[in-house]
Amino acid sequence: SSEGCTNFVVNGGVCVRHGAKRKLCSSEGCTNIAKKGGVCIRHGAKMKFCSSEGCTNYAINGGVCWRHGAKKKLCSSEGCTNKVQRGGLCMKHGAKVKKCKKDAQI
Repeated sequence: SSEGCTNFVVNGGVCVRHGAKRKLCSSEGCTNIAKKGGVCIRHGAKMKFCSSEGCTNYAINGGVCWRHGAKKKLCSSEGCTNKVQRGGLCMKHGAKVKKCKKDAQI
């Protein structure tokens, strides 16, 4: 059967599997995804580290990583502890996220 693709949209209404273009590192020969300034972390993208002493994780929110207290937005549905995807809700409780428009067949 040819059911629709259930991957999330990345760019242009399609997922990576069906042709969405992601920005790659501008360093010659590198195929990593660009993070900041058109380059990947390996080639100089400036990413902030967690400010907690001895931690080598990247800062997510408020200068700290998840482990050291970065605030997680939780689903607004009563009793749910899932992370918010969109509109204050998780996927289980109805967050509206765009799905790939291509058929699942490749």
